Amino acid sequence: MEHTTVGTIDRRHHLLYEEFAEEYLFAGKPVIITGAIRGWRALDHWTPEYFKKKYGSMNLCIDHKNYNMADFINRVNSSSTANPAPYLRNEIIEQFLPELLADISPLPRYFFPNWLDGRLSGVLRSRLHNGSPELYIGGSGAKFPFLHFDSYHTHAFLTQIYGTKEYTAFSADQTPYIYVRPNQYNASQIPDLENPDLNKFPLFAKAVPMRFRLHPGEILFIPGGLWHTAKMLTPSISISVNRANASNWTKLTHDMCRNAPLHMKPIAAAYLTGLRAFRTLSGS
Repeated sequence: MEHTTVGTIDRRHHLLYEEFAEEYLFAGKPVIITGAIRGWRALDHWTPEYFKKKYGSMNLCIDHKNYNMADFINRVNSSSTANPAPYLRNEIIEQFLPELLADISPLPRYFFPNWLDGRLSGVLRSRLHNGSPELYIGGSGAKFPFLHFDSYHTHAFLTQIYGTKEYTAFSADQTPYIYVRPNQYNASQIPDLENPDLNKFPLFAKAVPMRFRLHPGEILFIPGGLWHTAKMLTPSISISVNRANASNWTKLTHDMCRNAPLHMKPIAAAYLTGLRAFRTLSGS
């Protein structure tokens, strides 16, 4: 099925932080930012062959199947739409390969403030792991498995290191056409956006997407609540971080309190409200 693409996304080079905060962060509007990670070692070194050569014997488990890195990279390099490689995704780098963190430093100013990190944010760690960077490696034709927005309305910053990804996104006002899963507020039931079953999901025909590509060195800001998914057009390496701060804390609080056991709802609300007050007063 083909949608008429009417949504557009801004591309901004060397965007001033103050402009980012006003026009995108607090406005809840996506943007692609260029020129912000030119000093990253990852841009010069991270390729599929780099991971194969340096970590070839490393054991991986992807979608409950075991591989070593060399075999996985071979699959990435030969991946196609008809036979896509497995997609390594959401690997927390500080646990998976902590030495890689030096290659993606310093983190851009846009990634801050980060209220998910800090000594008073420990209660959130098990769910959001401080917003630590996550690694994704996939081959041509591989896809993220479902349309979603990130848990608790956290913002996502998706940074492309190698190759090209194509994103499909839907603004929050398209939610009535998305067919949200009954027991998962942030995921769609539709398994294949490119070939949807309109007998089963007829309202999806009304949904208006945004489609755009992300290239090496570019950062995609996905505001909390923006439905999105991705597919690889080439072998691809990227990272993501999740963030919460004054711009989305109210929605995060709502989500966490909604999902908390009944007896914990007042405690969760008090903790999250207090954390916001502390962060606001301390200017952090």
